[in-house]
Amino acid sequence: MLIIGWMVCLSLVAQTDDGFSYGLSEVLEDIYNQLAEAYEIPMEDLTEQLMDIAANPIDLNQTNSEELRKLCWLSDEQIDELLLYAYQHPFESVYELQLIHSLKDYEIRNLLPFVKVEGRLSDEAKGRKKMYFREIFHYAKHEITLRTDARNIEDFEGDPMYGKLRYRFDYQNKVQAGWSIVRPTGEPIKNLGYGGFVQLQDIACIKNLSVGNFQANFGEGLVVGSPFKMGKTSYVSSRVNAQEGVRKFTAIGDDYQAFHGIGTTLRFSWAEVSGFYSIQREDSVWHHLVGMNATGRWKKLKLGITAIENLYSDSTQAKAVVGMNARYNWGRVDLWGEVAATQGSRWGWGGIAGVTLRPISDVYLMALYRYYSPYFDNPYAYAFSEKSRLNDESGFYIGTEVKRVPHWRFAAYVDAFRVGYDAMLQADFIPNSIYDMYWRVRARKQINKDTYALRYRFAYRLAAWKFRTQLDANLVKTEQWSYGVSLLQDIEYQLSAVPIVLQLRLQAFDARQWNNRIYTYENDVLYAYSIPNVYGLGGRLWLNARYKINEVLSVYLRVSETLYQAAWAEAHDKKSTRTDVHALLRVKL
Repeated sequence: MLIIGWMVCLSLVAQTDDGFSYGLSEVLEDIYNQLAEAYEIPMEDLTEQLMDIAANPIDLNQTNSEELRKLCWLSDEQIDELLLYAYQHPFESVYELQLIHSLKDYEIRNLLPFVKVEGRLSDEAKGRKKMYFREIFHYAKHEITLRTDARNIEDFEGDPMYGKLRYRFDYQNKVQAGWSIVRPTGEPIKNLGYGGFVQLQDIACIKNLSVGNFQANFGEGLVVGSPFKMGKTSYVSSRVNAQEGVRKFTAIGDDYQAFHGIGTTLRFSWAEVSGFYSIQREDSVWHHLVGMNATGRWKKLKLGITAIENLYSDSTQAKAVVGMNARYNWGRVDLWGEVAATQGSRWGWGGIAGVTLRPISDVYLMALYRYYSPYFDNPYAYAFSEKSRLNDESGFYIGTEVKRVPHWRFAAYVDAFRVGYDAMLQADFIPNSIYDMYWRVRARKQINKDTYALRYRFAYRLAAWKFRTQLDANLVKTEQWSYGVSLLQDIEYQLSAVPIVLQLRLQAFDARQWNNRIYTYENDVLYAYSIPNVYGLGGRLWLNARYKINEVLSVYLRVSETLYQAAWAEAHDKKSTRTDVHALLRVKL
């Protein structure tokens, strides 16, 4: 507790909203809270994607559907209405977003950090708008961050220190480069992790050219997909949520989610063509991967074919994956799907097909069926599934989202799969920008395990203050019933005299069985996230402080401490306290 007290004093001279804006922080937390399995999502990479957009906001008068889909919570209907409005009478102000029928007040609030309004360029002016090489370095932005953590100080065997040095170069989101060096906790200095990338984007016919660490995502993700797939979520209206094509990947240490090599997507009037090559060493074996995609669009129809081939230095046998995806829009109805086959000891195949429709305004329905055979084996596939790996599964999902009642939003889904089911019902009440709340219940049946979960969350904002209260509870039946419960209170204050933001959380929990553990999202230092599970009997508190010293320097500080009941900790051979300290220095040039 002495450490906590020391950090309270230190936090009085630390942190502001320096780029990691108040609105952006809220959006990230909201995305996490709407995802059923969000602790599996690469939130670090998502954070950087959204910060890139916030640093170079989307001009509503000069955008397109592809660019707006980077804002993963927007539905197709909302994107279409935004584009139609800009075409008919260009935006004069972001406040005109209130005239978009499908955008509710809370959705506009989430949108504001990422959009701007400027005058529409004429075709002639667009033709004169060129990028000159000498301007790239003159007007580029540079950012250096140095992060150091002390993790599980009381109980870590070895050195508890973690370190990360990171550099980013950005010119108008068109030319980006960066590298990171990571010293993992408990590892000697010689075992550093490292990675980097160079990315060109939206230059002539180059949609994206990435060298170094990159990702690829095509179709429904059966051949190559993005780890950021919303899957089961209350955002039923926003199924299309991952940018297609090749793009940079910035998180280090998530090698199973990234390729290492070179990839590009070229854009033409009616088609896109992508190619990529990756090489990495797995133990003593070199793994080469070659892939391609061709996607064509004809009016309301989109067709694509994707293929990858895996080659290993210790084997002459190649492992190939090939798939075809399609999507057709018919007014308020979207039909979509993908089939793929994998080469192994036996060929395996998988398929997913679905329909999304809007029968009336502000009512959304989605239904899908998926089947992955026992021999379907592809570690690069990220698609809708009950499991993290697509294999030996079949199921039918139906979901709905209703926003017709003023100030209310209702969402529900049922997913019936071979060995059980998963069902969720959520109601959000958002009367104004001052306070909001939601209720969620979820039932999940698996082999030898039944889970029933409840969440209630209330948020209240008053000037520079923000308060959040959240109650989580669950019942789990295995051989016998067990329960878990967590109650937390967040307090946030933004000082007016100095650019400082302080955040405090107090949490009590009683989840004595591992099956009853509860995950909660916690704000962290810049470009980091924390989604710990609370397990056992005790309490937890954390402090966040963000301080913008000037336009160049910013300091981020976070400390958390978990306190366990002494008797429970002794019975489970754990220390009665766990303390983690995170600190980050940011330099912007």
